[in-house]
Amino acid sequence: MSGLPEFPIDVQVNRGDPGSEQAWYAEPQAPVAGIEDIVLVASGKGGVGKSTVTVNLACALARAGKRVGILDADLYGPSITRMMGTDRELPVDDEGRTLPVQNHGVWTVSVGNVLPPEAALVWKGPLVTQALTQMFHDIAWPELDILLVDLPPGTGDVPLTILEQIPVTGAVLVTTPQKLSVVDAARGIAMFHDLDIPVFGLVEHMGSYLCPCCGEVQPLFPDGAAKALAGRKHVKFLGGVPLDPEGQMLADGGLPLVIGRPESVAAAAFSDLALEVSEAVGRERASRTRESSDEMRSKHETFWENLLDD
Repeated sequence: MSGLPEFPIDVQVNRGDPGSEQAWYAEPQAPVAGIEDIVLVASGKGGVGKSTVTVNLACALARAGKRVGILDADLYGPSITRMMGTDRELPVDDEGRTLPVQNHGVWTVSVGNVLPPEAALVWKGPLVTQALTQMFHDIAWPELDILLVDLPPGTGDVPLTILEQIPVTGAVLVTTPQKLSVVDAARGIAMFHDLDIPVFGLVEHMGSYLCPCCGEVQPLFPDGAAKALAGRKHVKFLGGVPLDPEGQMLADGGLPLVIGRPESVAAAAFSDLALEVSEAVGRERASRTRESSDEMRSKHETFWENLLDD
């Protein structure tokens, strides 16, 4: 197949020169209508449970009273639709605008809403750039406090496109304690730091195992690798989330662990993570308010002038 699904939004773009008149680009850093803050969930390596963290973090934020959405930016390996139980066609309102799908109190959009599960997405850079930008700007998102973006692993075209085109509030990195994963997580932190994006912290996922028989949390890896990386990179360690075997069975049925087993140890860890992310977003909002105020900017400049004079 061609790899070009019939999107409700127009992604049938010119395959030629990205600079040609037929190519489509949004204004860089244009605010996304209706969305207060955009938080990226990233990982250096695949298979660390980044999407699991994304959906459970979203549901935990929603349970805490936040208006939350998820944009599945992992175009080549979308999984949000299955894990959230939103694997159906994107609706269209009376004005012809494409809407996200809601389940568990969270609004979601994914290429999985328009591609059959077995289909491969065969797109090069220009198509990826357009599709991503339109998923932000051409979807009629409701008023949201936080939009979580589930990034593909690594530091390639997709995260760079988003960071260039979309105003991002901050990022959360997910890793396992395995050395290979931690090394790649360090690269992800470096990318965000190089591009001046706040890293809210590092989540250690699947470092331990919740035994379904006795309920004990048992370590799977030597402890401390992720926490040590956070210390070296001067980012906050956001805690660990144990591997709960029941969580995968629930996710395969479109039910995140936070919804299906809210009393579990892992669900409690996700609730703690949601609190950390909410506080980090709040700090960034306060910082934006200070920077946008002429009075606060003047006080800030005066403070530094006085400090230098002393």
